[in-house]
Amino acid sequence: MHYRKRILKEIISAIEKFETVQESIYLRKAIAELYKVWKSDATAKTIRKCFKRGGFSNQTDNSDSDDEDAILKEKWKTVEGNGRITDEATLSDI
Repeated sequence: MHYRKRILKEIISAIEKFETVQESIYLRKAIAELYKVWKSDATAKTIRKCFKRGGFSNQTDNSDSDDEDAILKEKWKTVEGNGRITDEATLSDI
């Protein structure tokens, strides 16, 4: 999830700056991004949540704040609202 967030943030940032959006992610970049995720985003809490979602834990942890998710969703709504994103749109259209 954190990996996808990083890639999506990068795409949204490029769109906001009217830059060219890279359509392909190469193995080297993917590994570099996964490394960043592991070093900074893969906290004990994140790992617990993964196990919980996978059905391996019966712990309840309702203290999660998904502020970052909310911010990302709002940015997506902004990009989506500019009319360039439709159900038929491809990444190159965006």
